Amino acid sequence: MSEYRLVMKGVVKTFPGVKALDHAQLELRPGKVMALMGENGAGKSTLMKCMFGIYKMDEGEIEYEGEKVTITTPLDALNRGIAMVHQELNQALKRSVMDNLWLGRYPRKGVMIDEHKMYEDTKKLFNDLGIDVDPRRIMSTMPVSQRQMLEIAKAVSYDAKVIVFDEPTSSLTEQEVEHLFNIINMLRDKGCGIIYISHKMAEILRISDEVTVMRDGTWVATEPAKELTTEKIIKLMVGRELNNQFPPKTNKAGEVAL
Repeated sequence: MSEYRLVMKGVVKTFPGVKALDHAQLELRPGKVMALMGENGAGKSTLMKCMFGIYKMDEGEIEYEGEKVTITTPLDALNRGIAMVHQELNQALKRSVMDNLWLGRYPRKGVMIDEHKMYEDTKKLFNDLGIDVDPRRIMSTMPVSQRQMLEIAKAVSYDAKVIVFDEPTSSLTEQEVEHLFNIINMLRDKGCGIIYISHKMAEILRISDEVTVMRDGTWVATEPAKELTTEKIIKLMVGRELNNQFPPKTNKAGEVAL
């Protein structure tokens, strides 16, 4: 049995005129939170989309549960137990919460959709995750932050062994961020491997076990989170010392123009 849940090696992905990934790599252990960091355009989301079957890799390989696999579509990834919470919400706003949750995999009674089972399954999932939302509520009537929490619940509902969170807190309130961290800790305790993409340093150092840094489409380093500081992470991300995160303002007001 491999000590890693998921390994990506030598991943190359080229778009017209740009090499988005240049032999990138990643190793994820079960029951660990791996933060994936890098500046905008470093290749984090592209690497995850290759793993999730949204993009086809030009080169490279993926090992999942110790076996070499080819993931062709997001449905293929979900069936294997790999889920992803995307930064962009893509929901059926005119449909109910439970419709969105089980879309494409409705429980059935004969040829009919089993609405009662769908409602009960949704209630149970929400109770487990501490989410207080009526499963029959229409999606468009909810704030974006709540809709984001429902995307997280949907990923968990696949009973996934690997979950990717791509900037999950960008639209969450402070209270909801705490709630998300409780969910992540629960998933980690169950042995789920989690990849967490974020620019928020305090979050990263608080929630992650390991940090992988990418720069210009390549892998730079993987370090235990407890050995890192904000300064070290920034240095790895930009490739040089950044002495002042917020440089002093030197612009003095000029002559009155109007």
